[in-house]
Amino acid sequence: MRRLLVPVCTAVLLSATPAMSAAPDAGLTPSRPAAKGVSTDAGTPAPSDAGKAASSDSPIAPERLAEARALVPPLLLYGQLQPVVGTWVEYLVTPKGGKGFPVRAAVVGETPRERDTLYQVEVDYQTAPRALIIVWVARAGTARPMVERLALSVPPNTPVSVPVDLLADHTELRGALVRQRDTELRSGPFAGKAREQTFRIETGTQVTVVTANQVPVFGVESLREAEALWTAQKSGTGARPALDAVPLTLPRLPVP
Repeated sequence: MRRLLVPVCTAVLLSATPAMSAAPDAGLTPSRPAAKGVSTDAGTPAPSDAGKAASSDSPIAPERLAEARALVPPLLLYGQLQPVVGTWVEYLVTPKGGKGFPVRAAVVGETPRERDTLYQVEVDYQTAPRALIIVWVARAGTARPMVERLALSVPPNTPVSVPVDLLADHTELRGALVRQRDTELRSGPFAGKAREQTFRIETGTQVTVVTANQVPVFGVESLREAEALWTAQKSGTGARPALDAVPLTLPRLPVP
């Protein structure tokens, strides 16, 4: 569990400086050609936007990619937020070479605003010591969600909150899409149609995610990354906020 949280803790400490771009006025990432070698299960090329930064994705300096990625929970980065307040899903997280432990993700609050709605989403690592990651995600209608802030709480320490301001499905953070196919979950609590996708990040590591509409919160049935395998076990309703203290808010420092 510690190995999974180290990148988050490091990113929280470093995020006082912007992780969004290589320069203060970097602007939008220009369009790129589709990545080579991307294919579907039929052996045909994937859609042309696979491996290409969307026009609304601000560029991220290459040396800041790992730090920025740690500020977006992997279930949110590779899934699709389903913001129904009170819903929860529990995962068995099995670290590489370690013993599995439960992690519960839940949508625990919403705040309607003039142009969008701000959702409070919690990822509760039910370990000893317990660790709680809270993200505040803004979304307007069906637009892509934006992670505004992230907080980390490890009692008895004071929770710490930092600004993020990153698209939840930022193309550069996800990596290049190298494979995708339709599949079916034949058994278990989330049986039904699903989609499997494999992404390759800048280090060469691959991340494979299986998404399904019948899985609440993030729509992720399973996610395999370098350090761990996440597998959805059960879901329900009635989730309430676990954060019981006001986080210490760290500001973002200006670019020197």
